[in-house]
Amino acid sequence: MRAPEVNLSELSLHPRRVVERLEAAPSRSVRIRRREKDKPDLLLVTAERAEQAVAGFSATVTLLVKLMRRSAETAALAAEALPAAFPWARYLSTEELHAFAGELVETLERAESLGSPVPFATLVAKWKQTAEARADPELAAILRRNDHSGQYSGQLS
Repeated sequence: MRAPEVNLSELSLHPRRVVERLEAAPSRSVRIRRREKDKPDLLLVTAERAEQAVAGFSATVTLLVKLMRRSAETAALAAEALPAAFPWARYLSTEELHAFAGELVETLERAESLGSPVPFATLVAKWKQTAEARADPELAAILRRNDHSGQYSGQLS
């Protein structure tokens, strides 16, 4: 469900009209486009929708952490499922998938306690860089050589 979009100038010139669009949108949000290329768009969302998203994220993290810490088998299943959420993870080795899954659960738990998705986004970006390096035949060959010499293991930073 895509949020309707308005320009930042429309928000400042016609705030009531923008709020009406917000309230009518199924997503209960409006994307505020900014003209400056170096500045990200903004998202205007109802407090209720934001609170629902936070509650959903918190519950999901709690469930995932509990399941992954239950047994080595459930942690292995989670690692196997990672490519469904992150298709680029198919380029990671089995060992890397397990490392990613372990770091993911720890990072999600800490990020949730901070109320910030930034640690999660940072971790995912780093593992995606590792997958991109593995997907490039030249870089993958270098990494494989280094793996055998003990110079490289796991995630790129």
